[in-house]
Amino acid sequence: MSSIKGKGHCLTCPIRHLSIFGELPVERLEQIQHFQPAVIQYQTGETIYHQGAQAQSAYTLRKGMVKLTKSLANGRTQIIRVLGAGELFGFDGFADETYSHSATPLSTIEICRLPFADLASLKKQYIEIDSAMTQRWLHYLRAAENQMLALGVMKAPERLASFLINWYNSGLVTQEGVALPLARGEIGELLGLTLETVSRFMSEWKRQGYLSETKGYLKLLDHSALLKAACSE
Repeated sequence: MSSIKGKGHCLTCPIRHLSIFGELPVERLEQIQHFQPAVIQYQTGETIYHQGAQAQSAYTLRKGMVKLTKSLANGRTQIIRVLGAGELFGFDGFADETYSHSATPLSTIEICRLPFADLASLKKQYIEIDSAMTQRWLHYLRAAENQMLALGVMKAPERLASFLINWYNSGLVTQEGVALPLARGEIGELLGLTLETVSRFMSEWKRQGYLSETKGYLKLLDHSALLKAACSE
């Protein structure tokens, strides 16, 4: 069950450099010390917000991973994005009165809740925040364009290999590898592939020694061989 853990303080936030407040100089941060968003913890399987719900806040992910999903007219649910620490989400509510997707934790997470009224005031007062939010919009648009390109041009193994390599390179590498909380069916959903296709290629690449999986962790053992194999399929 979700619970409020306290209030956030931008000046001392450990992931501020990843957030929309990362470009604010110390003197600016001191000016907005009154802005203390609620820090909320959610567990796997809970929902932060539902598609179609009234949009009142955006969120910054402090810890863990979140998936954004969209319900389709045929009853299916499609994963449209997976988020990591520092990412801003739910801010499509600035343009619409409702959320255009649902947000669900993939692990135990912590988020800062940013009410739109407070964000609008900060955007108006500080050009750095306004610019940072604009850059996030552009980043997500480019990501959507790249995903459409991949779906239209790349063959199935290329899509899967590129996803695994990008995920590994952008994650926190530990002795076990990089956390991969997505099931194979969810990976397929994200990439427009079937569960059988994802399972077949990953099993083959494991046999070839290109990667390994252990209890929700991914380890890439040979990046170049993996890409070469994917492109030759």
